[in-house]
Amino acid sequence: MRLLIFLSFFLLNIQYNYYLNQISKFELEINLLNIKNNGTVWIAIYNNDVDFDAKDDNYSNILFSIIEKVNKGNFSKKIILNEGIYAFKVFIDDNGNDKFDYNFIGFPKEQYGFSNNVIKILGPPNFSEASFNLSSNKKIEIKLR
Repeated sequence: MRLLIFLSFFLLNIQYNYYLNQISKFELEINLLNIKNNGTVWIAIYNNDVDFDAKDDNYSNILFSIIEKVNKGNFSKKIILNEGIYAFKVFIDDNGNDKFDYNFIGFPKEQYGFSNNVIKILGPPNFSEASFNLSSNKKIEIKLR
């Protein structure tokens, strides 16, 4: 009986590992251009519209996040993701308060950007506007606003 249980577990483990190896993985290179001040870059990568379009800052909704110190100029980061549809948001926290700041009218005080370089006049883009298909290695350049 123990041998049967062991063999069943062993075969399930082999099938699971085979499945994991069948998922294609690709490199995403994110290049941020024209960083005006030293600070901390916050990049939030999403794989669905519900989480991307949510108005809250719930970090559990983020599929993959990058938080790193940056200097004035340009920044580049490479990550590996499964094949799929993604979109990301980015901002540079240049005053060190760990949040995206707005002025009294509601306009951003810190640099920001979105995948596909989508910028709307009023409010952020939605997932469909900012999303891209990662089906091969990809390099995305973002011109920060």
